[in-house]
Parts: sequence; structure tokens; C-alpha cells
Amino acid sequence: MDVAALAARLKALAADLPLPALDTADQCLEAAQAELKEASRESNAEIGLRKLGAARERLDSARVRLTEAAAAIDDYLDGIGAGAAAAPTAAAPKANAVQPPQVDPRRWWTDRVNELCDRTGAADPQQVPPTRLFNELLKAAGDGNAEAYCKRLRDAGPRTGVKLPGLAWPLVRTLAAEHLGRTPTARDVPGLRDQCADKVRSLVPKAEPDHIGAALASACTLGRKGTDDENDAARTAAMGPALVAALHRLSKSERRA
Repeated sequence: MDVAALAARLKALAADLPLPALDTADQCLEAAQAELKEASRESNAEIGLRKLGAARERLDSARVRLTEAAAAIDDYLDGIGAGAAAAPTAAAPKANAVQPPQVDPRRWWTDRVNELCDRTGAADPQQVPPTRLFNELLKAAGDGNAEAYCKRLRDAGPRTGVKLPGLAWPLVRTLAAEHLGRTPTARDVPGLRDQCADKVRSLVPKAEPDHIGAALASACTLGRKGTDDENDAARTAAMGPALVAALHRLSKSERRA
């Protein structure tokens, strides 16, 4: 083994020495010891104070030994010319390594909502309660205002947007039951999907029939999953108020008939 490889292995070994973990453990033991001391004032029984004290002594001894081992490794690395002075050269390749970009949740939400609604535009971040957002989306959906629907959803951001299904699904289930005259089941999902698809897609054009069916299945069968991608929070949120509006329109049409 050459000197560089040996130095790299020794540095990795030194970095893995669990000194921080021992410090954390000692803090936990110290806190436990303080609580036991308080409890012992009201009890004559041996409740482990001596054993806890002995454990802290052993922990302290282990910490000293680890510190000595780390110092010995540093001394050896200095002796072979691979100590702290040489470290920057060895670490240079890591500094040049390509790091994966951090995902900005709001940016992702904006792009995804624009894609689903087949529109463009930057978000104007708004902090609104989920119920207010839900009502605003229902109004836009009822008016057939796809532009306003997209804007409200886009501006809300992921933190509020992901709460929409929790507000939408009970209404979807209630309206579906009103339309069917009974509690909806999985067998009813294809028919409901076909009746709602045009209205939903007028607001969320990139919502495919399978996605609409999966959302209906989740709402009407009390959480049983359909074939939709469960990780697409933006799509699930976008379809909730649109489905409520579509089912509400079905119920109104039936009452008029």
C-alpha cells in the first residue's frame, strides 16, 4: 500500500472515531443522573445512581482513550508527510465534485401547476388559509375561469396546496352519493370519471382520465388507491376542487331535470 492510500485510510478511520457520539451520550447520562438525584430524595431505595455514575466514569475513560488515539493518528500522519498541511491537496477532488442541485419546493410547485393547467406565469406567493383557497378555487371552477383557477393554485404554493385533498375528498364523496342515490363504490368510479372528465380537464388539461379515476377512487372508496402517481401532490391538489365543481354541476343538472 502506498503512502497516499495509507494516509487516506487513516484519515477516514480518525474521522469515524465516535467522539461526538460519546459527548452526546454523556449529556444524556448527566441529565438522567440529575433526575435520579431528584427522585432519590423521596425514596430510600437504590435507584441506579451508583451504576449511572460508574457508567459516566467509563464513558469519560473511553473518551480520553479515543482522544489519545486520534492524536496518535495525527502524529503518525505528520511523520509520513501526510498531516494537516497536505490535507487540502487530498481534499481538492471533492471540492470539484458536482453536487446535485437542491430542489426548491415552491419553484417545483409553480412549474408543475403551470404544466398541469397548460399555462405559464410566475407565482405571486400568497399566504392564505386552506379553506379560503379551497373556496376561491371552487368559485373559479364554478365560473369556468381556468386562468384564475391556475393562478390561485400556483400562488398558494405547496404548503397550503397539499391540504386541498383533505377538504375536497369528503365533498366529492358526498356529491357522488347524492348523484348516485347511494354510497359510491369502486364500481361507480368509471362512470363518475366519464361524467366529470370534461369539466375537470377544462380546468386542468393535463389531468388524464386515469388520473381523474384514481382521484375519484381515493375519495369515494375511503382512501383505496387508484392508478395515479401517489407522489404527484400538485396533480392531486389540482383535481380536488375541479372534481367538486364537476359533481356539483351534475347534481344541479339532475335537480333541474
